[in-house]
Amino acid sequence: MPPKFARMPDSADRYGARDVERQSLLDADSDEDDFFLNGPRVNTKKLADPKISRLKGQVEDVVGVMKDNVTKVIDRGERLEDLQDKSDHLASNSDMFRSRAKALHKTMWWKNCKMRLIMGLIIMVILAVIIIPIIISQSRKNNSNP
Repeated sequence: MPPKFARMPDSADRYGARDVERQSLLDADSDEDDFFLNGPRVNTKKLADPKISRLKGQVEDVVGVMKDNVTKVIDRGERLEDLQDKSDHLASNSDMFRSRAKALHKTMWWKNCKMRLIMGLIIMVILAVIIIPIIISQSRKNNSNP
């Protein structure tokens, strides 16, 4: 069974729709500005009440404080990112230091073992040089005395 909506649009349909969308999105004569960039439009000239002007001043003060707070938050975020980068760098350096320290520890341990072995051999040679002549002289005296 064929699909119910098997219509394939023409290229003229697609291009025509694209032009209409482009015109509606990029229309420079549009009275609608971005609310979040510019804020609401209010004609304050009609509002001459001192309470409203005082309230407007307070709102402007709050907006100024909020802009400063947002700026501080952004600066803080940048500092936190820098701190995170430094922390990551420090962590990688500490891992490298730990591995090098372990390697150095093993190397020094082997050098220490070699040194002890050499010292033991030297002491054995010195004792052999001292004891062997004594044993030989004692054995000659015992052989010559019978």
